[in-house]
Amino acid sequence: MEFGAIALAIMAAFTGAALYINLVEHPARRVLLDGEMLAQWQASYPRALRMQASLAIGGFFFGLLAAYWAGKALYITGALFSIANWVVTYRYIMPLNRTLTAADPDTADAAVRALLEKWNLLHASRTALGFLAVVCFFLALT
Repeated sequence: MEFGAIALAIMAAFTGAALYINLVEHPARRVLLDGEMLAQWQASYPRALRMQASLAIGGFFFGLLAAYWAGKALYITGALFSIANWVVTYRYIMPLNRTLTAADPDTADAAVRALLEKWNLLHASRTALGFLAVVCFFLALT
């Protein structure tokens, strides 16, 4: 079994999902009123968290397996970019997630909208880390 190809596929799925959130889902929220925007984010967040967290762990795990079996440093680099998503999320994004999760959509205002815009910018860093993992895994396969 080719662990590098599995790592590549997993992180391509992660990156695609992250890019979708940045380029499609979040821009669609912008047309909503502040409270509706927050309510949509609150409904979407738990599902996206489970999906993306498991994909990032999978990319890390299979990247390490590929590095062990193939002996290529690019697999380790890709694995580190994969797991860096967890570090970035827990260090920078999770405090904002907690604030947004606790906010009441009925009292949401422009400040909440600004927090959601900040969240989208921070989420773009996750998209970039996923893309870097994909590039590493792809190059290691060639």
